[in-house]
Amino acid sequence: MLFLSALLVNACASAPPATPACTVPAGLAMMDEIWLETTRAMSANAKAALVLFLPVCLESPDTAVRDGYAYETLSGLLRSEAVGPDTLRPLKAELLSRLARADEDPGGFRGPFAALALAEVARTDRIAPWMDEDERSELITAAHSYLAGLTDYRGFSGTEGWRHGVAHAADLLMQLSLNPHLTKPQAEAILSAIAVKAGTPDHAYVFGESERLAAPVLYLARRDLFTANEWESWFTGLWPAGDPLRQDPYASEAALNRLHNLRAFAQSVYVSAVASHETAYAAVGGAA
Repeated sequence: MLFLSALLVNACASAPPATPACTVPAGLAMMDEIWLETTRAMSANAKAALVLFLPVCLESPDTAVRDGYAYETLSGLLRSEAVGPDTLRPLKAELLSRLARADEDPGGFRGPFAALALAEVARTDRIAPWMDEDERSELITAAHSYLAGLTDYRGFSGTEGWRHGVAHAADLLMQLSLNPHLTKPQAEAILSAIAVKAGTPDHAYVFGESERLAAPVLYLARRDLFTANEWESWFTGLWPAGDPLRQDPYASEAALNRLHNLRAFAQSVYVSAVASHETAYAAVGGAA
C-alpha cells in the first residue's frame, strides 16, 4: 500500500512537483484482477488521489502503462461511479489542459489519451449529470480545437501501441452526443467538430477513424434535432462544390485522401442507418 500512501501525500501537498513522474505499483501485472479488486476496495480519498494522479501516466511511452494501467484503471474507477464531482472537476481541468498542450509531447500520446480520458469524464455526466451547460460546451470546443490543430494521424504501432487522436476525440464527441441534456446548438457544434476531420486531405484513414467519427452523427440522428434538409446541407458542406480538390479528385494525393475519407465516413453512416431498420435514421441515411 506504499504506492497509495504516496498518492495521498502528493494529492494533499500544497506545492506538488512541477513535473510529477508516473509511478506504477511494484510488480503490477497490467489489468491484473487483484489490482482491480484493490482499487475497488480503496477508500474514497485514495480513489480520488489515484484518479488525479493517473493523467501523467496516460502519456507514458510504455503501452502497458499507458493503456493497461493508467487508462484501464481510470476508466474502471469512473465507471464504478465511486468518484464524485469534487474529484471529476479537477480531473476534467487537468485533462483539458493536457489536451490543449498536446503538441508539447514529442511522443504524441498526450492529446489522444487526454481526449480518451475526457470521454470517460463526459460519460459520468451522461450517466449522472453534474456538469452545467457551459461545461459541456467547453468539452465540445476543446475537442474541436484539438481536431483542428491535429497533424499527427498515427493510429496503431506494433511497438508503441495506440495513439489514434482522431478516433479518441470522436469518442469524446460521441459521449457528449449521447447526453440527454445536450442542446441543439451543442449538437451543431459537435457536427462542426466532426466536419473538421471527416474528409481531411492530409491523410488516408486506415484504423477505423471514419467509423468512430460517424458514431456521434448517428446518435445525434436519433434525437430528432435536425430535419432531412439540415442533414443534406451538412453532408453537402463536407466537400463544397467550390473546393479546387473536387475538380479532379483523382489528380492529387490530397484529393484522393479526401475522397477516400469522405466515402468511408458516408458509408459508415449509411450502412449503419440502413442496417438499423429504424425510422429515426432515415433522414441521416438518406443524406449520407
